[in-house]
Amino acid sequence: MREAAFSDMMALIHEGKKGTTESGHADALATFFKRHPEQADRIKLGLIQLLNADNADFQGENTPPGTYTEDDMEHYAEVVNVVSSLQDERAIPALVGAMATGGMAQQAIFQHGDKALAPVLEQLKSSDPLAQSSALRMSFALLAKRGDPAALAQIRELILAYVKAPSEPSRRIAVQEIDCLDDRQNFVPLLTEISKTDPEKRPGKALDGGDTDGFYPVRYDARRVLRDIQNNEGCRPKQ
Repeated sequence: MREAAFSDMMALIHEGKKGTTESGHADALATFFKRHPEQADRIKLGLIQLLNADNADFQGENTPPGTYTEDDMEHYAEVVNVVSSLQDERAIPALVGAMATGGMAQQAIFQHGDKALAPVLEQLKSSDPLAQSSALRMSFALLAKRGDPAALAQIRELILAYVKAPSEPSRRIAVQEIDCLDDRQNFVPLLTEISKTDPEKRPGKALDGGDTDGFYPVRYDARRVLRDIQNNEGCRPKQ
């Protein structure tokens, strides 16, 4: 019912405009709000509430795989994109709830800057590995954007808190973030330890020839950062 209502509403908003792709939603909404300013707030709040409801369904930890069809997932992605295009601070909690979807949600959160930091940090408490690792990556991005001494100190605190977190994705992100620190050489002893002891093991072998009994992704990341430090290589894009 929510999907049908959303589809009908967006069709009405697009009436008289060419194109119905997600990239055109922001344009169509802006035009509609200009023509009908008395409806703007109600529609924005309705869309934000819709995303909150969809987050509960699609991002719920107890949702079994295969629960939703491809059409359902396309609907969710479209709602995320539409709410991201609103540029409304009231949407921050809903966007944070959709943060693990990447793309538009994360870009919108980043644009909100400091105003989004507290709800993003709150998501670090999530027991869901994807939600926690997405929150950690976004926390680093928001703090780096702020760039003041307190923010940089908080980045270091988060790294130390999560390089040995139970969640392997969070450990990888924390290790990769070390590569972008001005004082990363101070982390050489810690990286050396991680490169030999992190327990996460997968089938296969590392491309750098390390760990002959399997592929240890966090150890691999630690070795990569160590090589960058040794060779004075710059910060690499996060994987």
